[in-house]
Amino acid sequence: MPMPAPVHVAFLVNSLCVGGAEKQVVSLLNGLRHPGLETSLLSLKRDDALLPQLDTARLARGLTHLGVTRGLEWGAVRRLARHLDAQAVDVLLCTNMYALAYGALARWLSRRRRRLRLVEVYHTTLPGSAKDALQMRLAGPLVAQADLLVYVCQGQAAHWRAQGLRARQETVIHNGIDVGHYTDRWTAPQKTALRQGLGLGAQDYLVGLCAVMRPEKAHGDLLQALARLAREGLRVHALLIGDGPERALVERQIDSLGLRGRVRITGQVDDVRPLVAACDAMVIASRTVETFSIAALEAMALARPMVMSDIGGAREQVGHGDNGLIFPPGNIAALADQLRRLAEPRLRRRMGERARERVTREFDIGRMVRRYEEALLGLQPGRRPA
Repeated sequence: MPMPAPVHVAFLVNSLCVGGAEKQVVSLLNGLRHPGLETSLLSLKRDDALLPQLDTARLARGLTHLGVTRGLEWGAVRRLARHLDAQAVDVLLCTNMYALAYGALARWLSRRRRRLRLVEVYHTTLPGSAKDALQMRLAGPLVAQADLLVYVCQGQAAHWRAQGLRARQETVIHNGIDVGHYTDRWTAPQKTALRQGLGLGAQDYLVGLCAVMRPEKAHGDLLQALARLAREGLRVHALLIGDGPERALVERQIDSLGLRGRVRITGQVDDVRPLVAACDAMVIASRTVETFSIAALEAMALARPMVMSDIGGAREQVGHGDNGLIFPPGNIAALADQLRRLAEPRLRRRMGERARERVTREFDIGRMVRRYEEALLGLQPGRRPA
């Protein structure tokens, strides 16, 4: 009996900008190896910051930009529909709601709409603005058209199910990372040298935050907690890894809190691993949007304890008091309390070891890839993983 033709899965993203959802797409595309699947990538907007991390040889049908500049452009919807027909796409996998809007409308215009399966992978729990919340309410009918809705953690799924969000099928697939790549291979002298380059001594307590500087990441909450601890006399410093549209505001906050000598901003870096490895602990302070942080998984794989705001799937990543600490989002005093606890080197070393154990056991990329292979092949009658 002849083998069935591979299932063509086209991934549709807003862009390849630096972000957790975008990194998840790149990791998934790099990891998919099942012979029953072939992949392509469609980008609404041209921002290819993550393109160097993508193994383009894995894209049997290549990368296509649709030329969107803003909002919903019907010309781009029509181009997408023509592409779906010309490339005989079997499954269109959309990342987040903006891509889903284009994907759902393009399927409606496509000649393949009866056989084309629509998948939405959603990465947000609490919307970041009133506009985002309104878009979510309007997105309900689009999600209802999806053949499969993938949540990235159980907490997110419970939240949106309670809000009445429904698709034809739903599942939860946790984000995963390449644990082998995120292994602390830096020696103590190398870390000391890196810290000295930042103006830090051996006894300084260095807390890191690795995120694009956007409002939802709440860099200011960490800065305020840092100022509290500094007033207590703690030798605490912060390393802000990344850049973004809020950088000027973050720098003003640093000055207003008197932290200029205690906070370093790296700007955009290609490889965050040595910087994270040089930190004593890492923070996710987000108040909204954050759902299942890839940055947190990377830090945990590098054996760094996490202090995380309690939104989305934070408690699925961090067992409070075991491999990290949890605090209520926006609660500066609570964040300061948890950071104060981790000023004790033996505690953070023990938590860091357990953090790596948990990521290795539960969130390695191989597990995530297998779950997606099963889900995607399961959408096609008669096709199942080998």
